[in-house]
Amino acid sequence: MDKKMNTIIDFEFCDGTTAKMTLTFYALYQLKAKNKALYERYNKIMSKNISEELEMITVIYTAYVCANLSEENLMTEEEFMMKCGSDRIAIRDAVQELTQPKKH
Repeated sequence: MDKKMNTIIDFEFCDGTTAKMTLTFYALYQLKAKNKALYERYNKIMSKNISEELEMITVIYTAYVCANLSEENLMTEEEFMMKCGSDRIAIRDAVQELTQPKKH
């Protein structure tokens, strides 16, 4: 039974630009070595479940960093948050896609 999961998504920001995002275990492992503070914030959220809106941004920002670890000029979390706008449904859907990938 070959069930492949889509582990990389393209997230569209409010300005129409897109960014790759992933939360694969290997990418999280690499993040832990490169940016332990962000990894620990993400891990704390995921171990207790999202309890406030801004934690959704932390989850998708972590996914953005994980998908772009080799890039030099990543957005800061504040820049990322401003670029996300206020489409809570799109943000919630991205969190769900990243944390519960669909089997194909």
